[in-house]
Amino acid sequence: MEHEILYVIIGLLMTIILILYFKLQSKHKQDMDELKEDHKKILASSKNTQRSVLKGKIHEQMAPLFPEFYEKYEASDARFLGSPIDYVIFKNLSKFDKMKKDNEPIEVVLVDVKTGKNTLEKNQKAIQDAINEKRVSFEVIRPKIDED
Repeated sequence: MEHEILYVIIGLLMTIILILYFKLQSKHKQDMDELKEDHKKILASSKNTQRSVLKGKIHEQMAPLFPEFYEKYEASDARFLGSPIDYVIFKNLSKFDKMKKDNEPIEVVLVDVKTGKNTLEKNQKAIQDAINEKRVSFEVIRPKIDED
């Protein structure tokens, strides 16, 4: 009689363990499927973001070839920075003649190339504010170099 009770208890415990095992296995499979789906979504989103960023970088580099650029500025007057502003334009520099007295004045223009609905970043807006508020200067630095 005691052995029979022991066998029943062992049988019940094994049944409970098997039920728990299969439930945990099912939950694990469900979690893994969700993880795989999330991974696919994140990967697709990342690829789209990378494409957008790459397109933007290409447009930045190619800007002098677009009419929006070359109708206003000479490509030879443009210097690419990339960050925080894409270009510094020295308008009329390519036309400047040291021998002429009546040169067109050189204008310094900062240009940022934006695609789609992108807007200026905070640091770019701060630069724009500095220019609009005339907090711009020109400085010459002469390092002291020992010349023997």
